[in-house]
Amino acid sequence: MDYDLANRNSTTTNDENNDAYLSVTNEDSLQGNQITFVNFSNNYCVCMIDIIDSTSNTYDILESKKIKQYYSVFLNTMTSIIIRHGGKVIKNAGDNLLYYFPSTMNESNYLDFQDVIECGLSMIDAKDQVDLLLNLNGLPPINYRISASYGKVELAIGANSHSVDIFGTPVNICSKINHLASSNQMIIHRDLYQVMKEMPYFDDYVFEELDHKKSVNDYSENNKNEYTTYSVHRFEDINKQKEIESKILELHAERKRINQNKNNSSFNILLIDDDKDILFTYSAIIKSQGFTITSFSNPYEALNDFSTTNPYLYDLVIMDIRMPGINGIKLYSKFKVMNPNVKILFVSALDAVGELLSLFPEIKDSDILRKPVESQQLLEKINIIIRN
Repeated sequence: MDYDLANRNSTTTNDENNDAYLSVTNEDSLQGNQITFVNFSNNYCVCMIDIIDSTSNTYDILESKKIKQYYSVFLNTMTSIIIRHGGKVIKNAGDNLLYYFPSTMNESNYLDFQDVIECGLSMIDAKDQVDLLLNLNGLPPINYRISASYGKVELAIGANSHSVDIFGTPVNICSKINHLASSNQMIIHRDLYQVMKEMPYFDDYVFEELDHKKSVNDYSENNKNEYTTYSVHRFEDINKQKEIESKILELHAERKRINQNKNNSSFNILLIDDDKDILFTYSAIIKSQGFTITSFSNPYEALNDFSTTNPYLYDLVIMDIRMPGINGIKLYSKFKVMNPNVKILFVSALDAVGELLSLFPEIKDSDILRKPVESQQLLEKINIIIRN
């Protein structure tokens, strides 16, 4: 009975399901097959940061090495801040960065929305550090601005590089309003403001609506909402700010403690293997420890479940590499587009470590178990991954 329940969605053949799940695998290719959409969209916080007057700042710098240093100091510093706050950099175009926060697809994750604000303000706070590094290299100081919006985004993946790209209204809005921010200022669009003002930390920051009637050439009542933005600042009271920072650290620490102390039944695991005997065996082993498991012998069904249920439902994905139709490497790319933070463990008889590591440098050798796998080895690996 357990076997039937575990495989209730996995009883048909791969060929029968290929047509049924075209909605998941049908990728709309763009020019040169460089970008393919993964047919998944959701609401996210999207942000943009750019340097003000970078051309004039670098006009008198004659050495190309120095110009590279100028941009590298800025881009590397900001990227490290973005990653530290849970953001993901999509691309840089010269003097700007486009990035988003994957976990903001769930509005109940208010700490992740707060990270959007903290990330932007931390970038502003880093100006003195950036200027110092530039000065040490004989380079001029830098000024920059940040904009943020919220709304539906379509995710895409690079066919060759496996890099993620995003398209949608929030991206367009950020590109339109970013120039409205003052030097070293963060502004947020009204769509994000409407979400933020419902959050419990809203009163921990200063939000001020900006008047763009004179600064926007095509400003009118019809497009007023498009240009409604708010500046975000910290409170000037140092004691109040220390109190807020202490509260943020405690909230994040508490969330980590809750995760580490969760019962096994609170963890959801997705298991994918086209060999139904192996699927049954692994499922039984994992269930014996109380974990909640969903299993599929058809990778297309697994992909459909992952995208339509909730990409953040699963704490861990365990899957084979060599499977018919869509292999584990392609699944990995698609899963990571929809949820960059999902943890994935490969269990395979195929010696594809070199290929995996070359395609995805973030994968470690310890993320791959070779069949046959002892039950204790599998369970130990699962506990290490999900409670890290």
